Amino acid sequence: MFDVDVNCATCGAHISQLPFQPSGDRPVYCSDCNRAHRQTRRDDSRRERRMYDVDVACSGCGTKITQLPFQPKDTSNILCRECYLKSKDA
Repeated sequence: MFDVDVNCATCGAHISQLPFQPSGDRPVYCSDCNRAHRQTRRDDSRRERRMYDVDVACSGCGTKITQLPFQPKDTSNILCRECYLKSKDA
């Protein structure tokens, strides 16, 4: 533990010990606010992804693609999930 003399960036509570040495360029949170902050970030990352309806063929195998997680600008090099994962492994 590191002895520090800082205040929580959210609630202003005094913090005298931390399990890390703060760098000074990032906010420091008390344990309660840190827990709430992490939960909020976790909830935000689990939001449902917006899908776009398309009608294109996979340029790798020809499979029909009906939805993508992005709006394509050029449909000449779109891969289905399986071909995309194969290309990442190669």
